[in-house]
Amino acid sequence: MDVERVRGYFNEQSTVQHYAKAVANIGLWESEKLLFSKYLSKEEKLLDLGCGAGRVTIGLWEEGFKSVLGTDLAESMVAESREIADCLGCPFTFQREDATRLSFADQSFDGVIFAFNGLMQIPGRAVRRLALQEIYRVLRPGGRFLFSTLDREDRLYSKVFAVKDDPEHDLSRNPNLIDFGDRHFESEHGTTFMHVPTQSEVCQELEAVGFHVLQTAMRSELAHESDRVFDFSEDCRMWVVEKAR
Repeated sequence: MDVERVRGYFNEQSTVQHYAKAVANIGLWESEKLLFSKYLSKEEKLLDLGCGAGRVTIGLWEEGFKSVLGTDLAESMVAESREIADCLGCPFTFQREDATRLSFADQSFDGVIFAFNGLMQIPGRAVRRLALQEIYRVLRPGGRFLFSTLDREDRLYSKVFAVKDDPEHDLSRNPNLIDFGDRHFESEHGTTFMHVPTQSEVCQELEAVGFHVLQTAMRSELAHESDRVFDFSEDCRMWVVEKAR
């Protein structure tokens, strides 16, 4: 699956409405609140990549953060987030951005967020590294990057990927796959892409770019989430990393 098909999935109105409901019904996860309050300052200038309909961007405003720019690859998501923000009186700006080619100057932000496994919805390890390089570039020295991924070593996915010649994830038998760990998920909104990495894979990519890992843990280890959060998203690994000072 290429990036344009991913973009098309997130431009579908049924997908947009699914994410819009999460703004009102879910908001920030408890684990996100914990990490944001620990590693980010409310006075800092923040960038929210893959903002969807604004769940995290607007949630940060509700928590008292002063400056957050919400961005997404899908135009329909940007339009929806603007509409929701206007209705709520949230003053933050939303705009379309490609995480692999950000339009911002070097060292523009104090912190960057790529929530809900968004980084791993970029097909191709080399392309994901481009996004990491761009995030590193726009962060000031000492700036933090917070994101989440699924975990191939977690109990659920260790079973899924145990049989490497399964045609669902065998690279030699499935031309739609780029890297081992790629998955195509069927939902009521269509087919979407997700790469499911190991911890060591993520650490290798972060170190190659220059990031230092401050904290990583499964969401369930950090906080007790509501049933609505679990209905919206399965357990995932939370990451906090820092650009060299």
